[in-house]
Amino acid sequence: MKRLFVFTCIAFIVVTCNWDEGLDVDSDAGSDAANEELPLIITFIDVWQGDSSLFELPDGRVILIDGGDEGYGSSSVIPVLDAREIDTIDLMVLTHPHADHCGGLDEIMNHVTVLEIWDNGETNDTYPYNQYVLARNGEGATLLVPDRDYSISFGEVSLTVMHANDGYEDYNNDSLTIMFSYRNVKILTTGDVEREAQEDMLFLYGSALACDVLKVPHHGSSDFHESFVMYASPQHAVISSGTGNQYGHPHQESLDAYNGIGAVICRTDQLGTVEFTTDGTSIETNCN
Repeated sequence: MKRLFVFTCIAFIVVTCNWDEGLDVDSDAGSDAANEELPLIITFIDVWQGDSSLFELPDGRVILIDGGDEGYGSSSVIPVLDAREIDTIDLMVLTHPHADHCGGLDEIMNHVTVLEIWDNGETNDTYPYNQYVLARNGEGATLLVPDRDYSISFGEVSLTVMHANDGYEDYNNDSLTIMFSYRNVKILTTGDVEREAQEDMLFLYGSALACDVLKVPHHGSSDFHESFVMYASPQHAVISSGTGNQYGHPHQESLDAYNGIGAVICRTDQLGTVEFTTDGTSIETNCN
């Protein structure tokens, strides 16, 4: 069956909010017994040299983080949505306005209904970003610009913004970084944050950065903080990059760092789309 989600209120407005001003959407969709049987499914979609992560929540809601570069929304993300009969995305997140993250979002918005959008509030005068804005405005979805520490829950799954727009000169370091928590399992998505932003998070959160699955920042770039790797200490480190990309991602220094902590490295350039399924205690994956 297609997922059809009913909200009591959808505000077709643009809201820039602080952490304590967010909309409370914590609810029990369906019975507790039914939710206990349904997993959280996380899919890191192979969009070549870009990012796109799909979260299918136990209560039936859907979250998409980034949409890859131009063309990859249609060629890579939409086929996954169609195969899973997803016609509504409850929350779409743009981590930062670089083309390899925003380029496919307009294609996706033209294909499915999007109810709410988060981005970091930065703009970028490029064709891919401008297409994203046109589609976003036409969608009529609620827009939220969350600050650091903004937190919200969808049933048993909570999202906490660990890093937001801090006014760095580099778009990468202003990437929205979000910790997903489901019972005993944590997944940290990081956009393209580099060493400086990682250092900020280390100072503020330290051991609270620990996670089971980490979307490795910036496609496995060498511009990372060694202590960030240690404190995150993921069981699985997912690197989204394209075969033969012009940046040489992932860099060997990054691979060595994650190998050094014993993480299983999951590379989309080698495995294609990487998927995790969890009941909040154990994790199953096609990356072992």
